[in-house]
Amino acid sequence: MYSVLVVDDEARQREAVIKSVDWQGAGFNVVGDAENGIEALEQLEKLEPVLILTDIKMPLMTGLELARKAREVRPATKLVILSGYDDFEYAQEAFKYNVIRYLLKPISAQELGDELVKIREEMDYEFEQLKSGTSDENTSIRLEKAEFLLPLLLGTGDDNYPDEVLLQTAKRLGIVKSDGDCFSVVVSKFKNLQGKNVTESHHMDFVNAIVGKYADCESFLVNGRIVTLVTSTPADMSTKLRLPVIEMVQSAKKLLSQKCTIGISQTVDRPSLLAFACTQAITARRYTSDGAGDIRYINDQEPKSSFEYEAVDKSVDRLEQLLKVGTKQEINDYLEEMFAGKSRGGIDYLIIQILATAHRCVSVLSDANALSELFSSNNFITSRLSFDYNERYKKELISLCLNARDMISRSQRHESESICDKALQIINNEYMNEDLSLTDASEKLGVSPNYLSALIKKTKSQNFVSLVTERRMKAASDLLLCTSMKIFEISQKCGYSDQHYFSYCFKRYYGMSPNKYREEHLGSGNV
Repeated sequence: MYSVLVVDDEARQREAVIKSVDWQGAGFNVVGDAENGIEALEQLEKLEPVLILTDIKMPLMTGLELARKAREVRPATKLVILSGYDDFEYAQEAFKYNVIRYLLKPISAQELGDELVKIREEMDYEFEQLKSGTSDENTSIRLEKAEFLLPLLLGTGDDNYPDEVLLQTAKRLGIVKSDGDCFSVVVSKFKNLQGKNVTESHHMDFVNAIVGKYADCESFLVNGRIVTLVTSTPADMSTKLRLPVIEMVQSAKKLLSQKCTIGISQTVDRPSLLAFACTQAITARRYTSDGAGDIRYINDQEPKSSFEYEAVDKSVDRLEQLLKVGTKQEINDYLEEMFAGKSRGGIDYLIIQILATAHRCVSVLSDANALSELFSSNNFITSRLSFDYNERYKKELISLCLNARDMISRSQRHESESICDKALQIINNEYMNEDLSLTDASEKLGVSPNYLSALIKKTKSQNFVSLVTERRMKAASDLLLCTSMKIFEISQKCGYSDQHYFSYCFKRYYGMSPNKYREEHLGSGNV
């Protein structure tokens, strides 16, 4: 049975639809109803219906507006719109927002039931495709793409091809569609109710089917994770990633009874940076264990993250090759190149990596005294290192790591609190702006909407919309009690261009109309 939410401002019409249609026979179960779009959005978050059946013409919020806002909250939920308007352009607009049927009224209960049977069959097929992980793509093409992309994503390629050559291959394989396309890496992991990793090959097609509705993508199963390369234009990447990752989490829970956690890299503009992006996505996903949401962008946790450190890791691989088979001149030139243009932090990290690389290369030699000879020489760097390992040395190293963890934890707590405080400040300063949204606030704060939403829910036990409404209602109360402004003026001051919408929200919040509120508190006459 698929769950359904029925929305109609006419109570009798709503009840008639619920009672007269053979929902069970069509494969559906009505889990709730709402009299307008505002109630419907609240019910959507609580009930998580698979389908919404809504009238198009309603006060406060039209069915089309409901479809648009519902898509932002639950991208996997589909909608059926009942309309008295036979308008092709209107219907086209509706289909952008997960509307799968645009049915004209009047429609009988039998006709609606028959249409629901067809919808159920379509949903059965789509969901079965998602669960079974079937793909229509030619096996040989998939293998060719894997042979090309996996070494780039994992950084295991032996040859360093220039980006121009890599892009030509990517275009030939259909991975890149046009010049100027950029890349982002999404790493996802699926766990069962017991917390065991159950990520398997069929999850590749599950991810591709969802992400592929929004952007070009290729997925691979790598070490118990699904690694997905997303290709898009730089301007569209952030918007094209926001909804599919939400849908992945929701669909995994609904269809697979699994928990999906996701990490997302920065956007990169060159194929040679894909390994760094993949590392970022893996790191970002690990941050989901803190309980502040199942979706994490690397920039949410590491806003100063850059490819400099990752480039050092890649560079020392080449250094190891030169130490084993290169000439002294090659080593000298390569190190000069590595140090050029590095920041102070990058140089410190590079020094540590060079020492570790030299240690690793010399330690495998047959000469047992080679390592001691290398690091006991009285030169500027190694004279500051002690290799006399003992219990105290071990404890100092453990203490160093524990102190590092304390510093990171304090920084994370401070950053989370700071982000929430800044979000509240944005709400406080801009609540009168009718278009204020979670996306607007997240862009100002430099974090993803997914992370900001999860962070607010974790720290404030409310969502962004309820915090905005709360601030608007407090402002409305002050204006009602401290000024003689008319209701329509107050509604505009509080971010509502529609006075009826404002009055509806006010009554839901305070339990009475704005006029009644003013009368009871001030004892004044009609305003």
